[in-house]
Amino acid sequence: MKKILLVGCGAMGGAILSGCLAKGLWKKEEVYLKEHSLEASKEKAARYGVNISQDGSIASDADMVIVAVKPNIVLGVLEEISKYKPRRVLSIAAAVTLETLENNLPEGTEVIRCMPNTPASVGEGMAAIAAGKLTSNEFLSEAVEIFNALGKSAVVTERQLDELGALSGAGPGYAFVIIDALSDAGVLIGLPRKLAIQAAAQTLYGAAKMVLETGKHPAELRDQVTSPGGTTIAGIYAMEQGGLRAALIDGVKACLDKSDAMAKK
Repeated sequence: MKKILLVGCGAMGGAILSGCLAKGLWKKEEVYLKEHSLEASKEKAARYGVNISQDGSIASDADMVIVAVKPNIVLGVLEEISKYKPRRVLSIAAAVTLETLENNLPEGTEVIRCMPNTPASVGEGMAAIAAGKLTSNEFLSEAVEIFNALGKSAVVTERQLDELGALSGAGPGYAFVIIDALSDAGVLIGLPRKLAIQAAAQTLYGAAKMVLETGKHPAELRDQVTSPGGTTIAGIYAMEQGGLRAALIDGVKACLDKSDAMAKK
């Protein structure tokens, strides 16, 4: 029977776990969960119906150990599981490099870095995957299978992974702010809050789906709905006057700069 050890089950770890269980990639009896305390482990394990690993010793014969904790405690987790000589470790911690992972795990450990995002929990995630020096094609294929089942994935260089982390990894946060702002606009012009949120969210979802399914450049699709002298171009012009495009670009760049700064510590 396959064994998966999940260390950390916060928003992203939980999204991966719930998504893999829902898609049938993992069976509940195959998953062992370890949180920062026994109480937290019991609570999360009960929530998902999986097993508990009190000390991480299951890492010794696990097919994969997924490290889904905050970057500042990754080294402590690696030290804890290293004594059990894990074969394969997949980390989703931002700004923790492949070199850091490899240097703090037993020699020969296969390592993968992944930057997923929370829509994985509803099967619409986007994940960047970067392989370590010793990573087998089998392990890489397994990681791709997991994250393709939870949405889409791309195997990239480690630098591209950090760049995608700033764009798609943090992207749901940006999208939620945009949806909230659009719903505020709806309320301002007279719509009920619930309807405004539904309309904003569905509109962004539909627009994103058009980009993905048609393969057309977003600007081409935008031009299809902006009639000369019309209402849509008037709205876009007002948003551009407010710096919408520049604010989004600056936000992604600031996120990457922060990631780079964290990696240097």
